[in-house]
Amino acid sequence: MTLPIMTALPRERRGYVDGPDGQLHYRSFGEGVPVLLVHQAPWSSLQFRHVLPIIADAGFRAIAIDLPAHGMSDPPMQPGIECYAANLAALLKALGVGPAIVLGHRGGGLAAGRLAAEHPELVKALILDNAPFYTEEERASRIGKFPDNQAISPDGSHITDRWAWVREKGDPDWSDETIHISVLTYFLHGPWKEHGHSVIPLYDFRADVPRISCPTLVIASRTDPIYPWGKQIVKTRSDWAYAELAGGAGMVLDRAAEWSAVVLPYLRQFSVSDSSD
Repeated sequence: MTLPIMTALPRERRGYVDGPDGQLHYRSFGEGVPVLLVHQAPWSSLQFRHVLPIIADAGFRAIAIDLPAHGMSDPPMQPGIECYAANLAALLKALGVGPAIVLGHRGGGLAAGRLAAEHPELVKALILDNAPFYTEEERASRIGKFPDNQAISPDGSHITDRWAWVREKGDPDWSDETIHISVLTYFLHGPWKEHGHSVIPLYDFRADVPRISCPTLVIASRTDPIYPWGKQIVKTRSDWAYAELAGGAGMVLDRAAEWSAVVLPYLRQFSVSDSSD
């Protein structure tokens, strides 16, 4: 049975820490080696609502952040992948839980990768879940491709218009629940300049990949348009592990058991806390 969509999830603990750009909201499940989950833009920590308890039940502390200006976190002065990574570092330091296993989905993978490159002491291992790996030309072609229209229509049609847009642009197998969460989180984040999708093509992730020193798993979902980049990443880093999922970008919400079957075995390799934790 599908859980009702709600801000609070059963068994979770929620909290705030002070980051470089104001308050950062996070959700936490369980105890053990920390696993920090970084959502895609323009979503929120609710993206991981089905897998947070699964990771916790496997013996980890699952922590999902709302990136700045997403969910219930404050907006930043200067949005961007660099900003998001700095806030990830601030959260881990404030909670005193590093080094953590860090998983980033799509654009969240860029922030997670930047964190690993800039703060290797905070990242035990990295999982890049369908992270984009655009060339300079591809990044240039995507600037401004996803305009951020937060205008409210008197008849409420802005909600149904966004629903139709996501249904057209998103994976064809996305459930109504996934579309619903996408629409809600989109309007929740507000009309912040260069926010969400817009910051991704402004960042050169290819410059970070050679600098990442921790063990890394690259996940590629076969029906996600980003799928080809998984093999491109491991071609650049042949020392990294690689796995494929059968569906698309919505598997973490719609097919949590299949997603977890790939993620949990990798997490278990790092299930012993460092003596410094």
